[in-house]
Formats: sequence, structure tokens, C-alpha cells
Amino acid sequence: MPKILAVIIELLIFLIALWVVSFLSSLWHELGHAAGYMLSTKDRHWHIRVGWGKRLMNTKALTVNLLVFDGFFTPSAKKIDTKAKLITTLAGGPVFSLLLAAGLLAVKLSGLSFESDFLADGAMEFFLNTALSINLFIMILSLAPVRYFHGKIKGLETDGLQIIHAVKRQ
Repeated sequence: MPKILAVIIELLIFLIALWVVSFLSSLWHELGHAAGYMLSTKDRHWHIRVGWGKRLMNTKALTVNLLVFDGFFTPSAKKIDTKAKLITTLAGGPVFSLLLAAGLLAVKLSGLSFESDFLADGAMEFFLNTALSINLFIMILSLAPVRYFHGKIKGLETDGLQIIHAVKRQ
């Protein structure tokens, strides 16, 4: 019985850690949009929604839902009135994802030892690789000129497609 309990606890820790990595990656990407928006408009009023499904937390600036497979940045005012402001806001997310992926890659390649008395051998390295993969996936998907195919954002244009449309507009 103790072995089964240990396996269940390890599985729960694994799932929670995976959720946290996914949440932080999505949040970081959306904070990039917020940074691009604030940089271009000087407005600090915006809202980020991470995930969909059951609502876990809701504040003025952030909503966190159970299924953290997507995110959405919403400015609170119509201050994106130029092509440059729109492109800066849209590009902020992929740029932040790229910066985080580069930082994670630097840590991975640095040769740091991730041995722990608490976690199983290789667990930290696994989560580092998972975080790197998730961030690269978010960056590549957000830059792909397509429409999203899942979640609450299904049918909406990716950042890349919106940037292409913004560049083509007169």
C-alpha cells in the first residue's frame, strides 16, 4: 500500500508541476503582449486570461482557468490606433516567449547539476526540457499565420496572422 500511495503522490506532483509550467509559459507570453501594449500606448489598463474551463482566480488584471492551454490579452481601451502600436502589442508575446526559451536553453546548456534529495533523478531536467518545449511551441504557434483550432480562442487569428494583416493594411 505505501508504494501505491507514493506513486499516486508522485503522479499528482508531476501533474501539478506540469500545470504550473504550462500556466507560467502562457502567462509569460501574454505579459509580453501587455509589455508591448504599455510600451506603445503608455496605458497600464489591460486584462489577461490564461486558460479556459473552470475559473480558478479572477482579478482586475488576470483570470486563471483550469485548462491552461491558451491565453488572451485584452487592452481595456481603444488605444491601439496605429499600425505600429498594433504590431508592437502583437509582437510582444512571441518576443517574450523567445526570450524565455533562450533563457531556458542557456540554463540547459550551462551544465548545471539538477540533483535533488526531494525529487526523482532527472525530474528537474525533465521539467526544464518541458518548459523549453512548451515555450518554443507557444512561440511557433503564435507566429504561424493561421487561425487557432482549440479552446476559447478557436477561430481567432494568431499573432503572426494579425501582424501580416496589419502590415498589408494601408
